[in-house]
Amino acid sequence: MKDRILFTKNNDGIEITIKAFKDTNKQKGLLAWIVLFSLCGIAILSQFFYDYDKSSKLFFALYLAFWFYFEFKVIYAFRWRNSGVERILMNSKQLILIKEIGKRGVTQYFDREKIKELQYFESEANGFIKAMISSYWNINKYALAFSYDGVVVPFGIDLDKNQAKKILTEVDKLLK
Repeated sequence: MKDRILFTKNNDGIEITIKAFKDTNKQKGLLAWIVLFSLCGIAILSQFFYDYDKSSKLFFALYLAFWFYFEFKVIYAFRWRNSGVERILMNSKQLILIKEIGKRGVTQYFDREKIKELQYFESEANGFIKAMISSYWNINKYALAFSYDGVVVPFGIDLDKNQAKKILTEVDKLLK
């Protein structure tokens, strides 16, 4: 997906739109996983209402808590890959990061004066944790970051080095 990034310049700044990375074969696998995992959760949920001892009911409850968490994460990833968009809006006063799926999203506002150290983002995780956070079903593979009031703010999901460099260059120009 080479046409994932769109730069729109205007008088006051720039809008960078990044479409979510989507691999059709992995999406099919993710959908199959969702269906099968949902059936598994429904089967356990149905057993919760039968006459079992307390320890079995506790096991079912714990299983369902973990099941619900992973079901939510994978459905979110599936939806993000299908219709997710990340927008970076920058004008003379602020930088706005928007992460949306369909018509709904999360918006963060940052005062330009407080933005420092625009750079490539490197996760401190290694080994198994790094493999988990960079997997297709997880939406945490950020490419860029900046420091804002001493807090690192990552953005630019699933960008390769060339894409990240283009965005870094454009945003850096406007920050100076």
